[in-house]
Amino acid sequence: MTDYYSLDDTLAGRIAQAGMVGTAVALPDYFSSRPLRALVTAAIGLGGAGLVAVLNSFDDDLGNDPAVMAEQLRTSIGGIGSVPGPDSDTPPGDFSTASPAQTWTVIIGALVVIVALVLVDAALQRRLVAWLRRRGVSRPNTWLGGVASAAVFAVAEIAHQRRGGRA
Repeated sequence: MTDYYSLDDTLAGRIAQAGMVGTAVALPDYFSSRPLRALVTAAIGLGGAGLVAVLNSFDDDLGNDPAVMAEQLRTSIGGIGSVPGPDSDTPPGDFSTASPAQTWTVIIGALVVIVALVLVDAALQRRLVAWLRRRGVSRPNTWLGGVASAAVFAVAEIAHQRRGGRA
């Protein structure tokens, strides 16, 4: 199976991703200002993305090179971009040929789902933090960040092992 998600090709890359998530979740324990937290979260995201990109640039697996994967995809599905009609294998009205309206519908739908998930996540984190504070945990966001970090690393590691553990 071809790996189309190469951000976790290396152990260091998987650790960096987990660290970014854990740090971002723990921020409310250290910064009370929302604008400052947003700024620090953006800095963590940019710095972490750069670090993951550098760490994953050491991947020596030529089979997951984007140009090679794109060519394999083009070869496997045939003519990309051909307009449906008499000279095409795609019948008119087939949803595999997206219109701008379909594309924007998918984009807007995805954004709505992302916003909803972020709001649910924030509400869940607030409830967990309140519950942990009642139980005497002094820095509950830090504890949740550690749990989130471990979960992200575990999921990335399991996915990496299922793909064959190349790195």
